[in-house]
Amino acid sequence: MAATQKQIVKVLDRAARRAGENAATSKQTWFLAGLYTQMDPRQWEVDEEDFLLRSAPLTKREASDFIDMYLKQAA
Repeated sequence: MAATQKQIVKVLDRAARRAGENAATSKQTWFLAGLYTQMDPRQWEVDEEDFLLRSAPLTKREASDFIDMYLKQAA
């Protein structure tokens, strides 16, 4: 079963908090979570279970890079 945008954003927000002062913004995490829900989970860089358990910090730059990458893939 695919994760919802709310489930994904909770994980992304936790990852952002671990990035400290360079943390991804709530707008970035919400937008990125929305992109993930529109994608086939097989397109994610990690599978859904690994994604939801991920513990790496999420910086503003990384969030921006992910958003750019996924928007380009969707085009």
